[in-house]
Amino acid sequence: MIPIENVYYLFCYAWNRFEEAQSISIGGSSSPDLPNLLGRVLLHGTRMLLRRGLDRNYQDVSDEIATVRGRIELGASLRLQARSVRRLVCEFDELSHDLLHNQIIKASLRRLARAQTIDAALAVDLARTAQSMPEVSDIWLERTAFARVKLHRNNAYYDLLLRVAELAFDCLLPDIQGRGFAFTDVLRDERKMAYVFQDFVRNFYRAEQSDFAVLPLSIQWDGKPTAVTGAGRIPNMVTDIYLKSAKRRLIIDTKYYANALQRSQYGNESFQSGNLYQLFAYLKNAAADPLFAGCEGMLLYPLNGTSLRETYRIQGHPITIATINLAQPWPAIAKDLLALIDNAPT
Repeated sequence: MIPIENVYYLFCYAWNRFEEAQSISIGGSSSPDLPNLLGRVLLHGTRMLLRRGLDRNYQDVSDEIATVRGRIELGASLRLQARSVRRLVCEFDELSHDLLHNQIIKASLRRLARAQTIDAALAVDLARTAQSMPEVSDIWLERTAFARVKLHRNNAYYDLLLRVAELAFDCLLPDIQGRGFAFTDVLRDERKMAYVFQDFVRNFYRAEQSDFAVLPLSIQWDGKPTAVTGAGRIPNMVTDIYLKSAKRRLIIDTKYYANALQRSQYGNESFQSGNLYQLFAYLKNAAADPLFAGCEGMLLYPLNGTSLRETYRIQGHPITIATINLAQPWPAIAKDLLALIDNAPT
């Protein structure tokens, strides 16, 4: 079972926001579940925002006012005059905190406060913090809202909290009675967690070591056309993670599976064959470039039962099949990840 704090750190590395995450207190006591931890992060992060001052920007406003301001809406103003209302309808710009990213955070605070498993005291703090944003409109939060947010250099500090809010949105579904929100375990979504695990490993190596450059790598198939119709083309292979140093090249393929091993019909356990085929295809086709001769490969799984650190040499390529224990204390996770790339396999 992965500790909830470790799940949070996984996501923060995947978002490439680990340093920012460390500046937000998550309290001294362990959170019983992800909604409580996300609630604490969002609460402390929002309080920091309020102390700093919520982001604001100019918004288009249309209002009935006594004097001219901005652009007069002639038709609407004439209708007021016809009713003997001595006011004008004007359109003008006004500095406002009522921006979409502030609305999302306020809505997320309220949403988490109504989660079934949320701590009662935390729920009160979340609701009170939402109430301290009176200039921000209440919205019904939808997934499309997150994609509509446009941040820039001056308000990029919102990014981490918006990602936390989005994760909280994914974890909470309206309950049957419509009175609150029930927690859905994001860790059971293997497709989502596969991308999180991949991005976590990539960004960890990018941030926590300097021996390797972490680069994108697209590999072409080592083949030549013999008879083609022009209807299609062979796609390139895009690796999960590619590490390059002065002396070594390493392709890492991450897999987030319930088990790194497969069992045959006779009860024998072996490595996942499809994963090996995929990694070997990367290595064999990359080796068409002499710079990739002897390129290393690694299959990396989260530990779930069987600890692996196996090394082979297959047709000149060192291949490691390993697991990482995500249930251990975070410093031990970091130490093990660094040890995986410390020395070239013999």
